[in-house]
Amino acid sequence: MPTPVVFQYQRALDEFRREGREPPLLKRMSELISLLDLSTTLNSSLSAEEILDGALLIVMGELQVGRGGIFVRGEDDLFRVKASRGLPPGAPAAVALGAIPREEVLRRGSDPGGGPAFTAFGLELLCPIFKGDRTIAVLGLGPRAEGRPFGPEEVGFLRSLAACTAAPIENGLIYDELRRVNQKLSVKVFQLHNLFDISRELTGTFDEETIKNLIATTAMGHFMVSRCALYLGGPASLALAHERGLHRAEEEARVPEEAARPVLEVLRAAMPVAELPGGPLRDRLLRTRMSLAVPLAVGGRVEGLLALGERASGAPFSEEDRDFAQTLARQALAALETVRLHQVQVEKQRQDRELQIAREIQQSLFPRHWPRVEGFELAAESHACYQVGGDYYDFISLSGGRLALAIADVAGKGTPASILMASVHASLQALAGTAEPAVLMARLNRFLFESTQDNKYVTLFYAELDPLTRHLIYVNGGHVPPYWVTGDRTDRLGVGGPVLGLLEHATYEVGHVRLAPGDLVAMVTDGATEALSPQEEEFGDERISRMLHESAPTTAARALRDLVAAVNDWTGPAGCTDDLTALVLKAL
Repeated sequence: MPTPVVFQYQRALDEFRREGREPPLLKRMSELISLLDLSTTLNSSLSAEEILDGALLIVMGELQVGRGGIFVRGEDDLFRVKASRGLPPGAPAAVALGAIPREEVLRRGSDPGGGPAFTAFGLELLCPIFKGDRTIAVLGLGPRAEGRPFGPEEVGFLRSLAACTAAPIENGLIYDELRRVNQKLSVKVFQLHNLFDISRELTGTFDEETIKNLIATTAMGHFMVSRCALYLGGPASLALAHERGLHRAEEEARVPEEAARPVLEVLRAAMPVAELPGGPLRDRLLRTRMSLAVPLAVGGRVEGLLALGERASGAPFSEEDRDFAQTLARQALAALETVRLHQVQVEKQRQDRELQIAREIQQSLFPRHWPRVEGFELAAESHACYQVGGDYYDFISLSGGRLALAIADVAGKGTPASILMASVHASLQALAGTAEPAVLMARLNRFLFESTQDNKYVTLFYAELDPLTRHLIYVNGGHVPPYWVTGDRTDRLGVGGPVLGLLEHATYEVGHVRLAPGDLVAMVTDGATEALSPQEEEFGDERISRMLHESAPTTAARALRDLVAAVNDWTGPAGCTDDLTALVLKAL
């Protein structure tokens, strides 16, 4: 605050000026008063805007100038108008200036480096303000009142002013920068709180529609927009998964993949819709008044996009806004992917339960124990390659003490094969003993032909054993011919006909075998003959025949156990590639 003595000098100076006189001493005192006022102004505020505006007013008042401005240097080396009075309308907001020598005041026409500022703003004088070796600002002044020139005293005053203002101006700029940083940090903290809240809500649900609603509500509330749309990738198209604020005429369900690809290929970060590549998707977003497009991306692959409408305030989306929208989109995609994985897991658990039930049902179809037959030993077992299989074996008691034996292999694996196997089991249980084996096979073939798909079929070996006569009659319906080990030779039981279920009117022949004491009949599925080693070599008929000859002197159970163990050792760690079933009949 100026002292009373200062006011006395100022009043005396004003009186001399009214009389047309300006004594040098009083003029110098006026400049000192102005510098004192300037110093007081500079020290009264930390705001660069207030410092610059106050400094400009004091200088213009002291030098009686009606036009002036202070230009502050930016990071791009352009000088921007930060304080101004009386500049012509339409003047640019920034100007490039050449190097101005330290403690040099440029006049119009004296230096081409200041030419753009003189011309654009109608200035007469440029005074640089240095901090260290760097120009941080430039004070520009227009013509003085009544056409008076800028003399040495005025230039000296400006140099003194530049020296006084350098440090406060820089401090003010630093203060403003800190304030902007603090504002950004406050915005970031607010956004982080929002993201934390939405993350907690997203992880608390596995409902897809709830997640979509949360994303839309958060985006619209945070950015103050009245419309948004969520597009997710689907089969050959980009589907509108959720929307807010769109009219029915705007709610097109899908965007074809070809139409969406140009946008998705370049959309790697949030960007204005107007900057997207031209095409149907961009046209649609513009037509629905969308302003910002945010990719839903994972691993560099764009799975969809979140489109936001124009803000209610009309303000553009800032860099912080785009960062927040991008983070929100990542959370949305992660939550939706979690829901998808959860649904897959639930579906898998359901399928596992169904498969377990199917396995239990299938196991219940196999005989609970091996039957006891006078003069014979029987042994059988089946191993499904998956949870359920398509192999089948059975023992069925017939009249007169006879016993029916069956082994079958249904085309395919898994649940479909097990269902067809159950059908074969039920049919055999109903038909066994009601007709001759050849007629029985023809009936079963016709039933399967009419009740199954064209590519479904069954290989079946069916035999009836009379223990009293040791007579075995059989029909082979396209099955692996069983091995009949008698003495030192091995014969194959291949009489019969084609597989069941492919030819409607197929006919079958009956084979006859009389078993001598010590004879062994081994029935297997192709899971044994075609079992592959790690080198992809089949186990083959010869190995099975050789093993059966070695096991013939032992029991039926031992022969079965040795055969299954040999096949499993053959396949090694890779395990099976097909169901394995074997049935062994030994004559005592």
